Amino acid sequence: MSAEKGPLPPLAELYAGAPCGLLLTDPDGTIRHANDAFCEWMGYPLAELAGKRRIQELLTVGGRIFHQTHWAPLLHMQGSIAEVKVEFLPRSGRPFPVVMNAVSKLHDGRPFHELALFVAQDRHRYEKDLMEARVRAEELLAAQLAARRALALANARERIALESARLHVWNVDPTTGRRHFNDSVAVLLGFPAPEAITDEAFKAHVAPADREAEANAFARALEAEQPPYDCVFRINGEDGLQRTVRATGEASFSESRLVHFVGVMQDITELSVQRAAAEDRARLAEQMVGIVSHDLRNPLTAVRMGMQMLTDTAMAASRRERVHEHMEASIERALRLVQDLLDFTQARIGSGLTVTLQDVDIHGVVAEAIDELRLAFPERSVVHVQHGSGQSAADPDRLLQMLGNLVGNAMAYGAVDQPVTITTRVGVDSFAIDVHNYGKPIPHDLLPVLFEPMTRGTPAGGEQRSVGLGLFIVKDIVRAHRGTVEVTSEAGTGTVFRVELPRA
Repeated sequence: MSAEKGPLPPLAELYAGAPCGLLLTDPDGTIRHANDAFCEWMGYPLAELAGKRRIQELLTVGGRIFHQTHWAPLLHMQGSIAEVKVEFLPRSGRPFPVVMNAVSKLHDGRPFHELALFVAQDRHRYEKDLMEARVRAEELLAAQLAARRALALANARERIALESARLHVWNVDPTTGRRHFNDSVAVLLGFPAPEAITDEAFKAHVAPADREAEANAFARALEAEQPPYDCVFRINGEDGLQRTVRATGEASFSESRLVHFVGVMQDITELSVQRAAAEDRARLAEQMVGIVSHDLRNPLTAVRMGMQMLTDTAMAASRRERVHEHMEASIERALRLVQDLLDFTQARIGSGLTVTLQDVDIHGVVAEAIDELRLAFPERSVVHVQHGSGQSAADPDRLLQMLGNLVGNAMAYGAVDQPVTITTRVGVDSFAIDVHNYGKPIPHDLLPVLFEPMTRGTPAGGEQRSVGLGLFIVKDIVRAHRGTVEVTSEAGTGTVFRVELPRA
């Protein structure tokens, strides 16, 4: 006689009281629900587990390792695992082994992991397996630590090598083509300490005049069958300094697809300065040769022709006197050119021009110089205006040389029918010397470099000395006196060179 059929127990009661542990977790292991059996095994109420603990947190160390190396990867790859043995650590602190089955399912479009746990019966075998697994894990951990130590040593050696060579490493993401920089690049960009630098931030620090060339060179390097990246450009640093950088890099391709790209950068600012200085010295040397061969040729030729003419015994006395005068003027001109070259060499290559200060009357020194200048330029008008009085500390010989250069410049480029006015002013703490002339103004684009060597304004008269060193020597004489020199030049008002020097 069959048993009378009745209603089934509620499914919730069956789930809660099942003779095994039943759990529902998120893919990251967060427990969403657990039945009564599992809660009793672990010694935690459901309220302390659901949404607050992850399943791997309830495992022993060996169980956590197993979860990370086998359980989670297998469940992710194949969607289920069966009859795996793990050891749980309940609140009591006494671990117990279980055999677990798990499956990954979607509920309302959301992934969950469903777990069924059974207390293991063959504890001896499980403990043996767990011990072996633990030994293997320790061996792997020891090997990993050894590998990390070796990697750390290699990284330290690499860092020391890069720092000693002042190199900064960067690479390119093959997918996005964006550059990734070592934190040390921040120091190259003028930041006070190493920090992460994005590709956009790096590009923003490239000098605007060099951005297009650098971008084009980098773009070409990302193409297959192109030369390696090698570009020199300037960086405008956060600290206000501009640095010259050389960046190199080489890409590796597979079937025209970028695989990896590694590069280094180096601050070559000092090298660039030294190279520019060397080029400057070479250029100046060439200019010196040109000056000696050109500017000295005319007076020497005049002297030689005069000597030839003086051999003519039939030459009239008045004619012979004029030849003597021309020869003396040519010799004086050659001596002045040589003196300018010597002064330039001392100022540019040596320690600079030196001065011997003594108490002088500036008005008197300038008046004496003007008397000599009037003899040198008898056809021109030179006016001297004086303001103030008192003694000042200066080198009178250098002041005469400076004034001669300024007046000679005014005579060469000023209007021949207008006077050259020299104004001396003695103030409380300083004195000034102004040299003014009328005529065509100096071009504005020439004013910033007017005191540089080998710089000339408009072509001077053929008989005027115009080596291009006079204003440079003026500037160095002013520097030696710890003063300043400036020039203003406008149509109508004329050109004024103003020198201001301290009286003390």
